[in-house]
Amino acid sequence: MLANLAIIIVGFALLIGGANLLVDGASDIARRFGLPERVVGLTIVAIGTSLPELVVGVASALEGHADMAYGNVVGSCMANLLLILGLTAVIRPVGLSRCTQRFEIPVSVAAVLALLAFSNLGQSLNALEGVAMLVAFALFLLRTAQVGLREGESGQDDADPLGTPEEEAEAGLMARLTAHPLVNALLIIVGIALLKVGADFVVENSVLVAGSLGVSERVIGITVVALGTCLPELVTGVVAAMRGNTDIAVGNVVGSNISNVLLVMGVPAMIAPIPYDAAYNVDLGLLAVFSVVLVGFCYVGRRHTITRGQGLVFVMAYLVYIVFSTLR
Repeated sequence: MLANLAIIIVGFALLIGGANLLVDGASDIARRFGLPERVVGLTIVAIGTSLPELVVGVASALEGHADMAYGNVVGSCMANLLLILGLTAVIRPVGLSRCTQRFEIPVSVAAVLALLAFSNLGQSLNALEGVAMLVAFALFLLRTAQVGLREGESGQDDADPLGTPEEEAEAGLMARLTAHPLVNALLIIVGIALLKVGADFVVENSVLVAGSLGVSERVIGITVVALGTCLPELVTGVVAAMRGNTDIAVGNVVGSNISNVLLVMGVPAMIAPIPYDAAYNVDLGLLAVFSVVLVGFCYVGRRHTITRGQGLVFVMAYLVYIVFSTLR
């Protein structure tokens, strides 16, 4: 079993490395077409942080491990919302923009409720429902891109003045190395290959570990696989909080959750129907409730802000949820 755990860790590393390469290559190509940095961040980078979940979800569906697919998405969303956003707020209080409160969080709640409704119709997620979720995701991206284009590059592009001279020099070197389109194409191809190998490592060995421990694939999906695939969001959130760019952390978490529900479940459903276990009704219901609580925090204490105390509440809620899920 130790060998399986080691391979899972290697798989997570390949997933994260592959996602980074793919995002770097795609982002540079997008900029060549004149897309502002902010729009690239809101679209390509948002999808990029969900690529590990997406590839694991597709691999799970193809190999017949439906519990792993659902558990990965539910567990990742819970980790994003409660653990990552909670830790971010503990490090530094998080302000929520009007757009996040009035549009992005309601969209994330609606996406969870749609997944809940679709999954309970016939106890599976089918291709037609997958298409509907992908159309909704495309509309969300379109609206996000329109808002980003209206705002121009005045947002997050200018929000990170804390880079050191060494970081700036490294960034300049990377820009020169990736200047040629063929280099970007190579990054994308290598990134996709790493994602595929990493997903196979994670799914196959997680199933073996679950069998060895006598626990369900659902528990492994919600805990080990979910935490591993949301590492990009975790690193982004903590680093952003330490630098004072908490708006990046909030956008990353909420955007990733929308991507996880609509994209990560929509694509596998188009490939093959995904059987649904009604036990996930509790998890999806809790996810919707905690998303609403997030908005409620904006009107308790410091308005439009998640305080350190509220962040600690989220972290503790995540720990309770993990224990509850393991024992359930």
